[in-house]
Amino acid sequence: MKIGAQLAVTTRTIDAVTLARELESRGFESYWAPEHTVVPKHPGIAFPMTGGEIPDVYHQMADPFVVLSMMTAVTSSLRVATGVCLVPEHTPLTLAKAVSTLDAFSGGRFMFGLGTGWLREVTELHNPAAAAKPWGYTIQAVAAMKELWANESARYDGDLVAFPEMVCDPRPIQRPHPPVIVGAQPTPVAARRIATWADGWLATGVTPAQVAEFRAAIDAECARIGRDPSEVSVTVGVRDPGEDIREAYAAAGVERLMVLLYNHPGTRIPLEDWAAVGVATLSAPPPTPDETLRALDAVTAMAGL
Repeated sequence: MKIGAQLAVTTRTIDAVTLARELESRGFESYWAPEHTVVPKHPGIAFPMTGGEIPDVYHQMADPFVVLSMMTAVTSSLRVATGVCLVPEHTPLTLAKAVSTLDAFSGGRFMFGLGTGWLREVTELHNPAAAAKPWGYTIQAVAAMKELWANESARYDGDLVAFPEMVCDPRPIQRPHPPVIVGAQPTPVAARRIATWADGWLATGVTPAQVAEFRAAIDAECARIGRDPSEVSVTVGVRDPGEDIREAYAAAGVERLMVLLYNHPGTRIPLEDWAAVGVATLSAPPPTPDETLRALDAVTAMAGL
């Protein structure tokens, strides 16, 4: 079982360079950077997890591509990923450039985790067409970026994404492109999307039983279109990477656990308490660097690293 980690790096938390070095030295396989470009001062919707105010960390988190670039500059084996990049808040040309540059300069260590987000009013500011059809836009944007990554030049003609023939260098080291990992809830539509054009699934808040059911759905979709299901990985965000948790998720078909480190208490957390703990950790003041390092020591031991 691969063990990764996610923590929103801000100006108030442990810095990206220290975190990267600590993760790599402890044997973590990957780091996943979340993304929110901006958050409205007076949002029109409530925070989905609580129905209340959006926690400050959502507007404090740093740009993921800057964080990941800093991390790869001081490590040699740690893989880095967006967890997740909100594609509708980007144009495909600039996003393709950021992804391919990071993969090229990191020696092929980038994984492109993506999603569409839940703050529609922010997406509308970036791209009204994407806000109206977030997944439609994302599907076309990914298809267009794949063409730019795989070929010396490419064009794309879609109703939501279109551009004439363009050259996008540097191209990624991983061929034909870095792994595309979709962050989504386990629905039939998500299974079809993942089987059709992605290389993996990323989810949090799902039990081993839910993962096993969705893994079977992905496999069935792969069989329907003639794809090898082993080409599709599964990554699950967890708050406890203990041996029993690892075994349960491995049996469900999970390849990687992504430990949610932000304000982690450094103790084992029963699965049934994960949702409540998640709300508490996001709403609490930012963890200090020392608090994060102590939690990281405990999580490392739990994960058997």
